Amino acid sequence: MTTNASRTSYLGLIRLQKLAKARHELELSRLNAKQAAIEEENGALFRMQEDRFAADTAAFVPVHIILKRLETNKSLQAQLSDQMVEAKRNLLKTSRTLDTLDGRLRDLAKETSRAEVTDETDEYMAHLLGGRLI
Repeated sequence: MTTNASRTSYLGLIRLQKLAKARHELELSRLNAKQAAIEEENGALFRMQEDRFAADTAAFVPVHIILKRLETNKSLQAQLSDQMVEAKRNLLKTSRTLDTLDGRLRDLAKETSRAEVTDETDEYMAHLLGGRLI
């Protein structure tokens, strides 16, 4: 019965690791979306700055506001980059743990299968020898 309990434990741990992996993947995709939004905003800010020099554009945003926002975005991108590195590290660690647990579950299944085959072989040999135990 200990193999059945071990199997149940491994299955529970695998389920938890899959949830943790999904959470880390979600966090990484959220950070990527934030990064993309900042890059898009930076593009718009650069276009605003270029529009200042266009002859047919009457309205423009002051340069100091554009530069201040670009500087803010630069620091946000640095923070996001650090967070993304940490999120990737966590995702990799969780994936490795999940792979290890899957391997251990496979090993346990092989061990259980070998034990069953050994028991069946012993029973068959005992039957062939007329019921005497070896």
